[in-house]
Amino acid sequence: MKKSTFLSLIAVTTLACINSLFAADLSAADKQFLTGYEKARAALTADDLAGAKAAGATLGESGSALASSSSLKDARAAFDKLTENAKKLAQGQSGFYVVHCPMVKKDWVQTSTKIGNPYGGKEMADCGEIVK
Repeated sequence: MKKSTFLSLIAVTTLACINSLFAADLSAADKQFLTGYEKARAALTADDLAGAKAAGATLGESGSALASSSSLKDARAAFDKLTENAKKLAQGQSGFYVVHCPMVKKDWVQTSTKIGNPYGGKEMADCGEIVK
């Protein structure tokens, strides 16, 4: 390995470590969003439309599509749109895991290392891998 490549690798690794040590503190609104998002994820994993809608209602305007969903399919589509924000907020925070399901080609955030796939529901509840 070239010396410059090695030094670049060390610099990138060091910056990643520093960023994780100084992860931004979450605001109360951000914490509330992640809490509601996790409740929605758990409800969708259990095929619980009413629970997902109730969780969506706690997310304010960003959760309105989830809160007004008329089917699990609609709820999962609305949940998917919330995931990018959840991934951004969870980045560098301990206790949050980004998971990817290769079957449906979707990501989500969860607070447990035990996979709970919101897109597959009971049928595919454990399909997915932690990626971050």
